[in-house]
Amino acid sequence: MKKKYITGIILISSLITLIILFLLILSQGEMVKASYVKYAMANLSLIFIAAGIYLIDVFTPEIARKMKMILIAFGSFCFVLAVMASMNMIAFLENMNWVIVMHLFFILMIQLQLLHWGKRVPQVTRFSALFIILSDALLIFFFVAKWKDFHLASPISIAAIVSVSATLLGMIFLKEKKQTETVESSSN
Repeated sequence: MKKKYITGIILISSLITLIILFLLILSQGEMVKASYVKYAMANLSLIFIAAGIYLIDVFTPEIARKMKMILIAFGSFCFVLAVMASMNMIAFLENMNWVIVMHLFFILMIQLQLLHWGKRVPQVTRFSALFIILSDALLIFFFVAKWKDFHLASPISIAAIVSVSATLLGMIFLKEKKQTETVESSSN
């Protein structure tokens, strides 16, 4: 079986498991078992990692094998770190921000690979990558600094929305470039 099918199956099964855990947590109210919440946190990490690897497999099959292995290794590290934090193998409250930072950095690497960082791409895609780097850097800095000021809720929300929007915009322009290249090559 191809690796993208395996990561797709892992992603779908993790989503189903998270939905089941969410329903169990909701049904128990105040008497919820802590283990359900721990499993849900680890499962959420697995969803982020599997989704990132799946996106790389589907949208950038031409990526270098070495880079794919680096992404898989870093994703595995992030997942192990999240499992250790959620199961209290490392102090959760002290390391929660670092777990989030590692996942944000993994997402940043995935976003840049989806936009073919470092290759000849349209200008809009380059600006999208710049906005992604800036917005993700703000998010990473927010969690490294461990800020808790409620006034920063709006800028953090805006940074997350800009990051996702810039990724989608850049991928749309990459798709349009590929379609025009395909039309030009077929006409020749």
